[in-house]
Amino acid sequence: MSFRFDSAACSHAGNVRKLNEDAFCEHAASGVWCVADGMGGYDAGEVASNMVVSAVSDAVRNVASAADLNAKVSLIRDAIQRVNTQLTVERTQSPDSGMMGCTVLALITREQECACVWAGDSRLYLFRDNGLYQLSTDHSVVQELLDGGVISVEEVEHHPQRHVITRAVGAHVQLELDYLAFDLMPQDVLLLCSDGLHSEITADQIMAILSSTEDSHNKATRLVESVLSGPGKDNVTVNVITVA
Repeated sequence: MSFRFDSAACSHAGNVRKLNEDAFCEHAASGVWCVADGMGGYDAGEVASNMVVSAVSDAVRNVASAADLNAKVSLIRDAIQRVNTQLTVERTQSPDSGMMGCTVLALITREQECACVWAGDSRLYLFRDNGLYQLSTDHSVVQELLDGGVISVEEVEHHPQRHVITRAVGAHVQLELDYLAFDLMPQDVLLLCSDGLHSEITADQIMAILSSTEDSHNKATRLVESVLSGPGKDNVTVNVITVA
């Protein structure tokens, strides 16, 4: 079974920060999308996130010849791993260079099959049958505390370490990317986003927009506008994909 994808992305620096350290790429024809959220201070995060999405975009050239979904995923994984190696080796050779890294979340499709690889707290959501599902799990301090029963869901929003991530491209020599695979269904709506979205608006607000009859472009724009209508303390990037 083959699907068509109506996709659109939107990114903004937010209401506070001057620099947008998020980056994204969308290759609907090849079935590959990616969001990266930079970290490490002024310029450094922007460099890392752009390196990742550029590497993913370069890998897309070989995706058409991939035999199956696993082969496509391997190409994207390898591209991200190469950036991780480049960033960590560079820091090792220049000890004074400081931290440069980013989160990454990439979505890869082939016919009805879909896979996601990620590191950090950028997220993948699925809207299906009037329900919103968070498919990725954050690599963060608060997620570990939540999983361990140390804090409650209500405490997450105000926890002092809520923005501290435990896994990222460029953080360690060995990068572990989480992996998830599932089958797509007609009318599915997928959302890739940086934490500038999910830390600023609620799941109910996200679901209200994704469930509308608007096209992906309008949904992506409305999601970002919802963030900007509030404090908008962080960069925000969204990529909305509607399956047809």
